[in-house]
Amino acid sequence: MIPRKGFRVARFGGVSVYLHWSWFIVFFILLWVVVQFFQINTASSPALYIPMAVVTTFFFFVSVLLHELSHSIVANRNGVPIKRITLFVFGGVAQMGRDVPSPGVEFKMAAAGPLCSYALSLLFGGAAYLSHTLGAGTVSFGFMLLCAVNFGLGTFNLIPGFPLDGGRILRSMLWHHWGDLERSTRTASRLGEGVGGLLIVGGVALIILDLFQAHNDLLFASVWFILIGTFLVQAAAGSYRQVRLRVSLADTMVRELIRSGVPAVDSSTTLEEVYRLHLEMAPTSTVPVLRQGKLAAAIRFGDVRSVDPVLWSSTPAQQVARPVSANEIVTADTPLFEAMLVMERTGKEFLWVVEEGRLLGVLFRDDARRVAKQSSGRGRVSA
Repeated sequence: MIPRKGFRVARFGGVSVYLHWSWFIVFFILLWVVVQFFQINTASSPALYIPMAVVTTFFFFVSVLLHELSHSIVANRNGVPIKRITLFVFGGVAQMGRDVPSPGVEFKMAAAGPLCSYALSLLFGGAAYLSHTLGAGTVSFGFMLLCAVNFGLGTFNLIPGFPLDGGRILRSMLWHHWGDLERSTRTASRLGEGVGGLLIVGGVALIILDLFQAHNDLLFASVWFILIGTFLVQAAAGSYRQVRLRVSLADTMVRELIRSGVPAVDSSTTLEEVYRLHLEMAPTSTVPVLRQGKLAAAIRFGDVRSVDPVLWSSTPAQQVARPVSANEIVTADTPLFEAMLVMERTGKEFLWVVEEGRLLGVLFRDDARRVAKQSSGRGRVSA
């Protein structure tokens, strides 16, 4: 349920911020709720409180972004690369390049988010008090909402259920005490599933209560509880599965699954030769392009078709080939689990395997999944 797609809207210190389409749904729903709060609790006209409601809603999501950025800053400073934050219907998520290496790093990363939210709560609370003393009641109310929301965001995230920040803090403590990442994750994840289950039960209870009251005042809150609870249950279970996979593949390297003998072409090879020798019989394949014996780019049938067939015999492959990026390459000594994380994060079905720039072969996602399933099935990890 954590999205990979979206469009980039900003970049801070090497971390790109993406918006998923579902973000717009929750933005307008929250805006509608905030407008109702202003309408009920302030005496100002719509011409004043509606713009203030828009600003308040916007700064709520800025607060969520700052919460996630605080995680990212601490992570990047401790050797856990985070290059992307995605804002979506359930808030925000920072996508890690690899797992945390130690309980201490986990604790610092997890604690940074709630601390940031509490700091923002104090900041907005002070702004609410100052604007109130100046007689700006509507503005003060907006700051009060932001103060309360950030306090609630920090407090909710401290609930000790994985993957909430409190669950990560708990996991770091258990990990430090037991020295067993899998056991610690299992305990924290089950608590996370329990928290999600309670939210679902609470949402259903609110729906039943609302039906007896016949006012429909609690319908929105109840549905939201159920959705968040479902998300937490699935995220907790998925996080534990990922850790089990990490443990089961701890001793497996990419070199064990390399498919060698991949047909390649030189950058000077013409498009006619590329098509005749490789793509005519396998139009869906991707052909690596070498420059001075090292992997430089890749070419597909669509790239060849972008050129008039009349010019194929005089057009070198390097003219239309797509350069290979860093997230498409692994080395033979890369742990298989890390390679799988890259493919999961980027949606790639394969990665090029290189050594000092020279192409050794290809790692396919299906092969990695097969080995992961076999490793778990042999009981290398406990349930």
